[in-house]
Amino acid sequence: MEKIFGVVILYNPPANTGENIASYLPLVEKLLVIDNSEPASAIELSGAGDKLILLADGENRGIAARLNQAARYAIAENADWLLTMDQDSFFDESHLLSYQNCFQNFEGKNGVAMFGVEFEKESERTNCSVLETDMLITSGSLVNLAVFQKLGGFDENLFIDEVDFEYCLRAKVNGYKTIRLNNIFLHHSLGTNSQHRSLKNFQRTNRSFHSPVRIYYMVRNFLYVWGKYKELSPRSFSYKRTGLLNRMKNNLIYKADRLKTAKYIILGFKHYKKGTMGKLNP
Repeated sequence: MEKIFGVVILYNPPANTGENIASYLPLVEKLLVIDNSEPASAIELSGAGDKLILLADGENRGIAARLNQAARYAIAENADWLLTMDQDSFFDESHLLSYQNCFQNFEGKNGVAMFGVEFEKESERTNCSVLETDMLITSGSLVNLAVFQKLGGFDENLFIDEVDFEYCLRAKVNGYKTIRLNNIFLHHSLGTNSQHRSLKNFQRTNRSFHSPVRIYYMVRNFLYVWGKYKELSPRSFSYKRTGLLNRMKNNLIYKADRLKTAKYIILGFKHYKKGTMGKLNP
């Protein structure tokens, strides 16, 4: 049976983070809890025995670098797979058990770079329904560490956002699959949600919002990945572009800091053109 380690990356974690971690702890042999908070957070995690390894250096090094750090640690401990999680994500027990079952019984795992799960809508499927896709999210995914080494890890130029999309596309270029298990559902949130009245039909709808700096990363990194792989997956890029435009629109129309958002959108375009990547230094 494969040896599975895990990692969850924290950033100013909320109080329920420990409960989220408890939901997937049975799947892993060890869980690295890496804190990107500046300064390090004062989170207390208990009840996990010696399964948890907390790493906190008071520096925000982004997502890609921390995933690489966790993968290198897991490889040194002879782990085969790495479960990657966000602090706001959790599994229901039944879905975690199904995940473990579907993963263990999947034939041809050596050719899969990453398994992922559904997070937008819970499926009624009970069987192990799979789909080959290049649009997995990092949270809830199982990364094949042997393939990770061949691909060279996650792209640290991205810092945050599109890290998962770029990795899936690079795996595809190198002949590996990225598989979503459609019957497995992960509770996961994207940004801060609130209701606002549409300017088109005046109905109140739920909208997702992000900070201007986060929008900067979304714009710059989408363009970076598009520049590298635009011929590889036109349909995926069309879908991602629509999602990005909607997020930009929501933040520019419905948030109070729209001028600052506009500034960071422009900065994202400029930095992409100049090749300025990595962590933004405002």
